[in-house]
Amino acid sequence: MRLVVETVSGAQFGHTFTFQEGLNIIRGDNTSGKSTTLQAIIYALGLEGMLGASHQIPLPHSMTEKLAFDSEEFDVMESYVELEVANRNGVVITVRRFVKHPSVNTKLINVTMGPALTDTNAYESRDFFVRRAGGAQREAGFHYFLADFIGWTLPNVTRIDGSEIPLYMETLFPYFYVEQKHGWSGVQARIPTYLGIRDVGKRSAEFVLSLQIFDLILQKQRISSSITELEAQWRQSMREMREAADAAGVTLAKIPSTLKESLEEDTAQPLTVVEGDWVALDEAIPQLRDQLSAMTARSVPAVRDVSTQLDTDVALEEDAINDRLVEVAVIVNEREEYRRRRNQLELRIDALEADLQKHKDARTLVELGANFATELLGEHICPTCHQDVHDGMDISSHVMAVQENIDFIGRELTTLRSALNDIESAGSALRVRERSARAALTDARRKVRALRETLVSADSAPSAIDVANRLRLQDRVERLEESGRHLADLRQGLVSIAKLWEKQRELLRSLNVNDLQGTDLVKILALENYLRSQLVRYGFSSLSTSEVDISRETYRPAHEGFDLGFDLSASDMIRVIWAYLMGILRVADEHGGNHLNLLIFDEPKQQDTASESYRELLQEAAGQGTRGGQLIFATSENLDSLLAMLGDAAYHLQDIGTGQKLLRPITSS
Repeated sequence: MRLVVETVSGAQFGHTFTFQEGLNIIRGDNTSGKSTTLQAIIYALGLEGMLGASHQIPLPHSMTEKLAFDSEEFDVMESYVELEVANRNGVVITVRRFVKHPSVNTKLINVTMGPALTDTNAYESRDFFVRRAGGAQREAGFHYFLADFIGWTLPNVTRIDGSEIPLYMETLFPYFYVEQKHGWSGVQARIPTYLGIRDVGKRSAEFVLSLQIFDLILQKQRISSSITELEAQWRQSMREMREAADAAGVTLAKIPSTLKESLEEDTAQPLTVVEGDWVALDEAIPQLRDQLSAMTARSVPAVRDVSTQLDTDVALEEDAINDRLVEVAVIVNEREEYRRRRNQLELRIDALEADLQKHKDARTLVELGANFATELLGEHICPTCHQDVHDGMDISSHVMAVQENIDFIGRELTTLRSALNDIESAGSALRVRERSARAALTDARRKVRALRETLVSADSAPSAIDVANRLRLQDRVERLEESGRHLADLRQGLVSIAKLWEKQRELLRSLNVNDLQGTDLVKILALENYLRSQLVRYGFSSLSTSEVDISRETYRPAHEGFDLGFDLSASDMIRVIWAYLMGILRVADEHGGNHLNLLIFDEPKQQDTASESYRELLQEAAGQGTRGGQLIFATSENLDSLLAMLGDAAYHLQDIGTGQKLLRPITSS
């Protein structure tokens, strides 16, 4: 890796590191630039998003603004990081990313298809973008290229909102790199949550360890998202069906309240009024068409032929107008009564829901060991608000327990909600009846006008009322036929959604993702064993190491079902992080996984961890290095002490030097 800084004055500063297979140690004083080296690796790969959502460059001012050397300051004009990377197939690329440049954006990464730092031959190069939308999905995105170079196929995972995105590299690299400032505060401390990935800690661990359950869980999440989407589609279709029915002047019988009810054949059947009676639409249309056929089969009579009947019809229609006015008034009163009852039910439901929550709070208090809650209930006093809830009609000395009250209120709420649904359905039918009655009233008034116009027409003229009746009936038949087809299509859509929903539910029930099996269980047990053995080696003392395990829920170190955290000393938390990440590296190496076989620790000796523990970590890391891993440690440990800890272990040490800085003048050779 090479860091280069060009200054305004023309002076050039930089440093080149060579990382070998095995254990690599960068030693230097505090503020010497060790962390800059490791952060530059992450920056070169476009992975600073693992540190947080900010797009600020995670490198010091010495590479972005001013560089101090020998009591002199230099203004930075241009700087960049170059990193030579090899994959498991031995293919080498060189990545260059600018930290500062007058014309090149820092989100551009140039990749040379060869070892440009160690071999000066000419190689093909390509440009990619990073930290922009599509960086992991499109061919021009660097992380898309890098995943392919590594040999990863980044799976899609479910977000909290149900959508899917790739399992971004930023969520995986916390298993390979622990930065100094925040990375040692806890296990998986730097796994980014701002990406909105559901259970991101679990998904990333499953991918790194290549657990088979990963695919099952992704399938389960996709099915669950599909079910949620189908339920939303069903609710939208139900709204459209109600609106279509209202617009057509028909009502729906047996409106389904659930998707499962949509599969019943007689649900959501449209009804309309024919001669004062509610008739199914598929029966009403033939009846009305028969009436229309009968009317069109006879010729339109002349006025003189129906004049006597016209007087009678006028009187009948005027009576019909009065009847319709009364009917509308009755319906309006009924509608107001239903509205009043609905409001009462809603108030009662709200009160019961509040009461239910109070009783649940009381149950919580009892479960936590509060005695006063039980005592207050026995005295008819609410344990939450402390108001008197004594029932004067109570003739029993038995007081229901908290859970009995919760169950009772729950049943009462179910009954009241069912009653509210019935009232809303009845209210919907009343609205249809009101529209039908008002339409009939308007129709009767039109008939009266047409009858009176016919009475004053010439005797030889055709009967206007007969023509109007035919046109009106024909128009109604055509509208009902069109509405019937539309409603039938909507209902078929409901059935299709319900069938697909039922199929997805059955598929979801068939998936067993609760238990680790086969190779997954072997890997987790191996990780658990490595974790415990390393904790013993590092001098872990907060708990018995036999009581520490790997949670089957989170894949993190746990004790009695809870992730390790505040119950540990600060130094023991550091030991847990060492053991956990080293264990994951070893399990993936021995049992297969998607681990890079790379582990980078920035100042692993945190919280005044004992030197004996640190020595054992160095020995463990060196041993893993001899098995083919690449481990990079940055430390400010005294050089003599460090060498004593390393002993005869295999390692590669690069000492920045006491009082020296990483970035030094570059002299042309």
